[in-house]
Amino acid sequence: MKIYFASDLHLGAPYITDHRAHETRIVRWLDKIKADADVIYFLGDIFDYWFEYKHVAPRGFVRFLGKICELTDAGIEVHFFTGNHDVWMFNYLQSECGVMVHSKPTTVTYSNKTFLLHHGDGLGNFEPAYNFMKWIFNCHFIQIIYSWLHPDFTFWFAGVWSRHSRMQHDKHNDPKAFMGPDKEFQLRYAKQLLDAGKKIDYFVFGHRHIILDYQLESARVLVLGEWIKTFSYAVFDGSDIKILHYNES
Repeated sequence: MKIYFASDLHLGAPYITDHRAHETRIVRWLDKIKADADVIYFLGDIFDYWFEYKHVAPRGFVRFLGKICELTDAGIEVHFFTGNHDVWMFNYLQSECGVMVHSKPTTVTYSNKTFLLHHGDGLGNFEPAYNFMKWIFNCHFIQIIYSWLHPDFTFWFAGVWSRHSRMQHDKHNDPKAFMGPDKEFQLRYAKQLLDAGKKIDYFVFGHRHIILDYQLESARVLVLGEWIKTFSYAVFDGSDIKILHYNES
């Protein structure tokens, strides 16, 4: 049994210069792992922007989605977690691609090891302003109002927002910098659960765009990196989990 984890693919991001090469690289990685993968978890921000209208799904990503269909048709479980960029997944991907979509922290067990999985954003009470914004994005009434806007405008707006957000992030915070256990809210959230008596062996997150394998009391906390520069992922082989890099050379 091998379980694969990846996050923050950011397909369609406006700051990626060659979208075809980016998508194709991800597809080649899926081709590489499909021979021994039992389950694949994508832990959020798979798409840089995603919104499903009642009769319309976003344009593009056909090679990636086609590969996902191939994997699920072959009996490989594929799970998508919503992230802060692709929070608006409803039922299209389940019905058309056979994936399972999760929007909340999810606990699973493999080989007597318990995993807590989530994109990693808005956990705990450590980011109240961000959590309020996330509540707005998840408000069904606001989603309905937003769906009345023309897709040409919403996709343009999402691109501007994404580009600005990435520029601000790079300006004020090195995405590769680990800020320490007291400042990393994902570690604080994991410690909060462990202190409450939760039996978790591995916490696996995305979102922060850093690569981290941190021993926290009786558990390990892994942050998966991203697929813009590091092309990193994790694999659990039934006894241990480790973070690897996809290198095509």
